[in-house]
Amino acid sequence: MPTVRNVLNVQGGGAKAAALLDFIADRRYGRGSMDFNRITPMPPWVYRQPTNLALLEKYGEENCSRGWCLTHWGTPQNVLRPEKSAKEYDGGSTIRFDTEDRDVRELVRKLSLVFKELTLDYLWASEDVGSSVGAVQFRDGEATIEFVPTPGTRAAVEKSLDILGGRAADYGLIFDPVTGSYEYKGGSNA
Repeated sequence: MPTVRNVLNVQGGGAKAAALLDFIADRRYGRGSMDFNRITPMPPWVYRQPTNLALLEKYGEENCSRGWCLTHWGTPQNVLRPEKSAKEYDGGSTIRFDTEDRDVRELVRKLSLVFKELTLDYLWASEDVGSSVGAVQFRDGEATIEFVPTPGTRAAVEKSLDILGGRAADYGLIFDPVTGSYEYKGGSNA
């Protein structure tokens, strides 16, 4: 599954932004990291070990970690490598974190309900450049600005590159001025 790079920028005051960043921090790594359990805690009855069909039938998909996480967090598991996020943190009001395969817009929306007076800018981009990318701004549970380009379009690829901090060539892409779109160097579109 592709990794999704997520960026959360908190606007609205130094002390309040710091309180939000402390609230969501993975307690093992501190500010700059994120733990989805801090926003929507996984109940103790959820089966957290790897599952097979027999266990899914026994407990129900919603009571096994992957199903529960998809339903409540929007992604199959908690933040990937929170220690990396903490190391990348520069002390400001923006954190970066990785998730498996999906964005966590709904979770960020819920967070904006807890910190109503702050504005949360949330951006995401899959390492599969141009496939899953977007930006949304939340305040008090409402999306005030939202940009989710159609996958595979020039806008999607360019927004992905902006969020990922790379160049098209870094991902095997070239811009074709004739078609006005990006293509993989091998000649096939992805």
